[in-house]
Amino acid sequence: MQNNLDPRDGLEPAARTPKDAPAADQEVAPTSRISDAVHAWLDGEPVSEAALSAAPREVAFWKKIETETSARRRMVTPASVPAQILAKLPEKR
Repeated sequence: MQNNLDPRDGLEPAARTPKDAPAADQEVAPTSRISDAVHAWLDGEPVSEAALSAAPREVAFWKKIETETSARRRMVTPASVPAQILAKLPEKR
């Protein structure tokens, strides 16, 4: 026997209000718009420093992301880890 655990079960569609909707269903209005210059810079297109200086927070954020991802690209798994994982797997029956 399966139990229906949906708390909205049995509610009439008109009885639900937007505040009853799960947070994932609610739209969040954007607080700011990223400039076209930042988008062009992220796409690798040539952009003047003056255009980028209009959005210093966004540029700093994306530079930090690039630094972090570059470091993670250089990470490698130690050679002993695959052997340790395989040793922990159960034998086939």
